[in-house]
Amino acid sequence: MGIEGQRDALARFWLAAPLDQLPSLWAGPFGEATRQHIRQLQPASSFTPQQVALRDAINQRLLQGGVQQPLAPQLLLAVFLYSPPGLMQVANPEQQLPAWLATAYQELYASSTAPPAGVPQASPAPVAAAPDFGVFPPSLEALVGNRIQLNRILGLSNLYYIDPEDREILQELLQLRSQLADLIQRAPEPALEGLWATDLGDRYWAMVRSGVQKEPLAAADQQRKAQATQSLSPAAGGGFGTPGSINAFLVAMLYYEPGQMRVEAAEQKLPAWLLPHYQQIFAQPLAAQQQP
Repeated sequence: MGIEGQRDALARFWLAAPLDQLPSLWAGPFGEATRQHIRQLQPASSFTPQQVALRDAINQRLLQGGVQQPLAPQLLLAVFLYSPPGLMQVANPEQQLPAWLATAYQELYASSTAPPAGVPQASPAPVAAAPDFGVFPPSLEALVGNRIQLNRILGLSNLYYIDPEDREILQELLQLRSQLADLIQRAPEPALEGLWATDLGDRYWAMVRSGVQKEPLAAADQQRKAQATQSLSPAAGGGFGTPGSINAFLVAMLYYEPGQMRVEAAEQKLPAWLLPHYQQIFAQPLAAQQQP
């Protein structure tokens, strides 16, 4: 892997890294490799069109949500890799950033200048091997207790949302979606409300909001979508109120784009714990499409 490939791999790593592990990861080999890559940059450094697009997308999200939004530390660490010293500025970092990240920013940007052009610099250290995520849990109950896989769902969903052109990230996310859909389908329906009140619910909605539904479906995913649709169809003996209908609806939202799925009289058919998210993600785009 070349230096630029290492830079991109590190950016993907930080965007998918769990928030509670960022300080220790920054203090380890991943952080050291990242710092070396950043110090290699000069104001005249060039980037590929894909790198520029990713940097611009991250900067736009930071401008819209600020540096205290969820995922902001991951976004900042990723964008550092494409921001030469002297050309990156965060206002009041001591007040706005976690202490470890404020220190990292100060060391890299606030008190540094770019190396003079033509001065040889040490080559960045090779990127350490990616962590082993282990086997995907066999049930939703087991998934709730697996922080690694929960954070993987969140990280990949957010990374795809930022850069949907990254095919490697897409393939991982599609695999996770299939595995998650199968767990949802097998879960006891009465347990779903309690499970969605945990961090699993946040991870599920992050995947739904990522926009991955617009991607072409493999045959197995076509079957999952069709099965969920059939379970929700009164003409096929299904529909809301029949056994497993909420399981099927949760699976369907992983495969239908906002604007493509409507629930008539949703206030009467959907449980209270599910209704607000459906209205926010699916019903509002439908209403917008119907405006003249």
